[in-house]
Amino acid sequence: MMIFHNILPGCEEGNPEAWRGFLANYTPIALELFSVYSPWAPDARLDCWRDALRALSANECAILRGFSHQSEREFLVGLRAFLQDWAATKLESAQDVADPPAPTVQSLGALLSGLPLVHQEIAFLTLTGYSQATLEKILRITPTVAGEGLARLHASYALVLDRNEDRCLWPSAWIGICKAARADEKKDCTPLRQLVRILDGQASWYDKTPAEDHRTKCLHCLELWSSLLEVVAWDRMSKPWPEDKIENLIVDIPTLPATGHKSLLDRLFGR
Repeated sequence: MMIFHNILPGCEEGNPEAWRGFLANYTPIALELFSVYSPWAPDARLDCWRDALRALSANECAILRGFSHQSEREFLVGLRAFLQDWAATKLESAQDVADPPAPTVQSLGALLSGLPLVHQEIAFLTLTGYSQATLEKILRITPTVAGEGLARLHASYALVLDRNEDRCLWPSAWIGICKAARADEKKDCTPLRQLVRILDGQASWYDKTPAEDHRTKCLHCLELWSSLLEVVAWDRMSKPWPEDKIENLIVDIPTLPATGHKSLLDRLFGR
């Protein structure tokens, strides 16, 4: 946690060491996102991440400064949304799978309507493109407990249930659904910070139960909660990006000479 709170300000100051920490921690997560939400090969995912880094660091890190600095999990949810939108600009000419046709906001709402919350979560993340094995890691439950939700998927989207890889069938359409859900926030929607508290077990039943009841009827909150589950799982499962590959990414990031800046370790230990 302390490392996170030092990395972002250091990046915004142009500190090369902070950027190396940023790239080590978040490159694996960004590439995981692109592997799920795009049809690209590994080299193309890395190129897209390189382009996104240029955007994040441009104009004195104006975009990066707009992300939450309160907690790493909130930051990662914001980074995921940014990278989804960034990928969407590169997917304009890409063709989604035609059969079965991609869900829409309306058809997704009808599919999820009336399902218990855990069934909705599993159905949503399955349509996102996650295999059953990965869903167990994200949700930490066996997906087969949501039999009714999976049955509804089987009726219209049987193809997504037979996949062993984590890859969305309709990246352009699904990113559009996520973007529309994020834009549909209402006054009674649960703030991200409260969702983080619920996930961490820091919220009482008085706060948790109404939030869960609301989420069964709100695509905005279901998408936000699902995105939180995703980034937490990616962060838990990822390994730092190798040091020997970091220099190839940092070369295009505007940085300042290390002279005159405290190192990241000095910041951490108050030296």
